Amino acid sequence: MATSAPTRDIGHLDSNYGIWYGDLLEQIPALTWPLSAQTYSLMRTDPQLTAVLSAYTLPIRRATWSVDPAGCRPEVVQMVADDLGLPILGVDAEPGPARRRGVRWADHLRLALLSLTFGFMPFERRYAIVNGQARLVNLGERMPHTIGQIQLAKDESVQSITQNLAAVRPIPANRLVWYVHDREAANWTGRSLLRPAYGAWLLKHETWRVHATSIRRFGMGVPSVSAPTGATPAQVAEAQRLASAMRVGDRAGVGLPDGFKLAITGMTGSVPDAMGFIRYLDQQMSRQALAGLMDLGDTSNGSRALGDSFLDFFLLSLQSIADEIADTATVGQQGMPGIITDIVDLNWGPDEPAPRIVVSDVGSRQEVTAAAIEQLIRSGALSPDPALEAYVREAWRLPERTEPARAPAPPAPAREEQTLAASRPRPVRAAAGPDLGAVQESWQAALDSVLEAWPGIAEEQRGQLADQIEQAVEAGDLAALAALAVDSEAAADILAVAMLELAETSAEQMAAEAAAQGVPVEQPPVEEDQLSAVAVAVAALLAAGLAGAAAAAALRLAVPGAAGAAVAAEVVAVLSALSDRAVRDQVGGALSAAQAAGRFAVLRSAPKATYVASEKLDRSTCKPCREIDGTTFKDLAAAEAAYGNGAYTKCLGGVRCRGQVVAIWNGS
Repeated sequence: MATSAPTRDIGHLDSNYGIWYGDLLEQIPALTWPLSAQTYSLMRTDPQLTAVLSAYTLPIRRATWSVDPAGCRPEVVQMVADDLGLPILGVDAEPGPARRRGVRWADHLRLALLSLTFGFMPFERRYAIVNGQARLVNLGERMPHTIGQIQLAKDESVQSITQNLAAVRPIPANRLVWYVHDREAANWTGRSLLRPAYGAWLLKHETWRVHATSIRRFGMGVPSVSAPTGATPAQVAEAQRLASAMRVGDRAGVGLPDGFKLAITGMTGSVPDAMGFIRYLDQQMSRQALAGLMDLGDTSNGSRALGDSFLDFFLLSLQSIADEIADTATVGQQGMPGIITDIVDLNWGPDEPAPRIVVSDVGSRQEVTAAAIEQLIRSGALSPDPALEAYVREAWRLPERTEPARAPAPPAPAREEQTLAASRPRPVRAAAGPDLGAVQESWQAALDSVLEAWPGIAEEQRGQLADQIEQAVEAGDLAALAALAVDSEAAADILAVAMLELAETSAEQMAAEAAAQGVPVEQPPVEEDQLSAVAVAVAALLAAGLAGAAAAAALRLAVPGAAGAAVAAEVVAVLSALSDRAVRDQVGGALSAAQAAGRFAVLRSAPKATYVASEKLDRSTCKPCREIDGTTFKDLAAAEAAYGNGAYTKCLGGVRCRGQVVAIWNGS
């Protein structure tokens, strides 16, 4: 019964609440907050650790950050994007004008990533009331070394902080955005990325000093002056003075009394290899941060394959950190609202759905190379269509295609031989066309049917991943996490059935639209093999995405000494809590392709008509879709080149596009 559910905590984390004094398990005073801020500030100036931090932060800073509408109302999404200076996913393709005031996301992200250095990084938000709305105008950093006290609430969340500044009152938690790295229990100061490197850093700098002294002392050898046989104490003292007075210089020299002898003796015997030891310490400092690829040029072993493995592993860790930053910025930490949720709550209340900050191009997407595209085309997974050509030209900064002059009045080429320029739509506006309500309803019904069956598939795939993660962690082979894989056959079968049924339904609807305009059309069969191939590809992509998310979570949780079963269980919990947005988008895109296949199959069998682009079904229309909406195509081939895969090829929303081609016969 619900009344028997526990509603109060019995135990506590580790601080017994009140004032936080530092990590209770830290044994080194210099690494206990607040002294740790000074220590880590010194450590980050080390050349090797500076490189490690740059390797972590720079790819995250240059990644693609945006606001994902996630089904929220447009006005909510727009305010959030405006206040943070971020583009809206699927809508804003080009950078906007320069931002002169307010929050600059790039600057805020750079400062938020200081949580990797110091373990935590708090910010205080400030609003301005504009036209009755609370608009975010500043996210002021509160540097860790300025914080004197962290007051905790009864549940050991942050209640407020006090800075070491005169006449500054405590800052309550509801005004704070708190980024923390690897927090455990009530340790809101987190764990710096540099913490495991402290021992190597300390020894390295001590070795530096000793090595510099040895070079200065023994670089020219040790001078010695021998007094003659039977020398008096005064002569021995004079020999000592002469030896100690020797200096290196262009005009340096020495004059010796009769019978005295000068010798410069270098070091004899073996000495410790200081430079080798320093290189070893540098490797340990990069290894603790999974940045082993930085040392491949300084090690005895290395290969391209090893470098690729290191890079893949490193990118997974970067994606995990970037996702944590995005999650904190969206929903915040315990007792401290996120940036986005606070904006939405202040302006629309806590029941209003809030969009999310998302980040891509850190490690979630593999690099698309010319060789990879060639293999995909050769295997049949991709076809060299205009959209792919446009992507390749944009990715490699190639010029746009220009068509050579043609002889007048040549015979009309077959549809598959038409060039990209010939298939471009003409900017002629036409009537709105038939009602597409039934088209949307059948697509939504098919999507709901697949999503209803998907939890069972996802559960089976999570189980497969859990087994692989447990084995990898128990074997200590964390590199195996980069090769996680799941079976996508069941998902492909379910999706293929739904796509085929929707294609047949769409063909019936297209034939009905023609019949309503007085044009009878015999319904042709749909291309089942083509739809099945799309289903296999989409299911494989979703499976690969789930495996990547599992690897990133396992990488974060597989601390030294962790049990494989425990890590696998936690990863399953993380995967279970993931949003279904990726599945919804990819499945929806596949169903759109099936719908287009059915409609175009009928149009190819029907008499010639006027073909018009319609974006009425789009929930949020991007600029290219707004421009194409209502445009009349030259012919069916041109319409199919633009919408043949179920979405407008230039749509910024990709698989979310719900654009259609409608046919109008006899000017109706």
